[in-house]
Amino acid sequence: MHPARYVRGVGQYVLLVLGMLIHLSGFACAQTWTWTTETVDSNGGTFSALAVDTDGNVHAGYLSPGGGGTKYGFRSAATGKWFTMLVEKSNGYVNLALDRQQRPQLCYFAFQSLKYARFDGRKWLIQEIAPGSGERDFSCSIAIGPDGAPHVAWYQYTDAEHQLYLHIRHAVLKDGRWLARTLDLGRETGKWNSVRVDSQGRVYVAYSAFRAGALRCASDDPQGTWSLTTIEDGRTGYREGTTPGMGNSMVLDRQGRPNFSYQNETALHYAWPEGDHWRIDVVDANSNPSGAISWVRIRTALALDADGRPHIAYETEGSLKHAWWDGSKWRIQPMGISGPGFRYASLAISRDNVIYMGYSDPEDGSLKVLVGKPANLPAAIQNPDGARK
Repeated sequence: MHPARYVRGVGQYVLLVLGMLIHLSGFACAQTWTWTTETVDSNGGTFSALAVDTDGNVHAGYLSPGGGGTKYGFRSAATGKWFTMLVEKSNGYVNLALDRQQRPQLCYFAFQSLKYARFDGRKWLIQEIAPGSGERDFSCSIAIGPDGAPHVAWYQYTDAEHQLYLHIRHAVLKDGRWLARTLDLGRETGKWNSVRVDSQGRVYVAYSAFRAGALRCASDDPQGTWSLTTIEDGRTGYREGTTPGMGNSMVLDRQGRPNFSYQNETALHYAWPEGDHWRIDVVDANSNPSGAISWVRIRTALALDADGRPHIAYETEGSLKHAWWDGSKWRIQPMGISGPGFRYASLAISRDNVIYMGYSDPEDGSLKVLVGKPANLPAAIQNPDGARK
């Protein structure tokens, strides 16, 4: 309630003023950042994925059309300089995770095959996942379990007979063998996907169920039994007639619960657990106008800062944006990066709350990273449509 409702006389006026000042002080300043731009690879970079290790070094996996294929970039925390290397000739989507030794591991597509690459400290060790099982396309995701086992999720485009398959699949590397399974036999499930593993080894796979019009999450239990949960149903839920789940990204919060960013035809959404249900926020109501849909542009990148608050990198009509939750509402910051083509946004945040946002430069196609160092400035800009709904 407003403090004025508790006022009973003039003698309490000072208490009212103090109460209002305390109430307003939380909104007097908004977190913002001082941004600089760094070039990772002038030969081009799309489908970038970023991660920050425990020492503050930044790792990047990406596709460089002018640089030969799948590449890896490393930014030293000590020097702030980027170094890059070719992993393998390829032509598709790339994703990245760090293992317990803070070494990079990648999943990527190479001419409709799915590859896994692990850096052992000297060289890249590369395997094909489920060879001969058909074409893989659109997107893959990777996470490392507490036992060191890599988990990969992907969109299986065709089967071994080259017939359309169109389902989400998951594989884990155990004892030198990839154990693969299909998670959802619904039509067109998993074109966009994200995988995470909690501290107990439980696996979560977020994915789009495009024909059903839903964002779903598959998870396993200690016995290896998988269950499917619908996070948002755009056909029968509160956003009837829309297709949520596109461009999804997932993180596990401090309690180990999955949180999701994703888009539908008209908006950027954020879903998080609240009690026994999913709370769904409309972050940006104009983030994805219908009629301008492309699967590579519908891409969100989600990360939590050191305080556990979510940040999302995404694009609107070729313009790169940063959205974050300030503890009471969503705020949106246009990054001043726009132009023809797609931005392929990626995001990572260090332990000291430095933000790294990757994107493809609209002028020359080079892979660049915006580096945001936190600063407290007056809250001059906030998203008028970003209040929690």
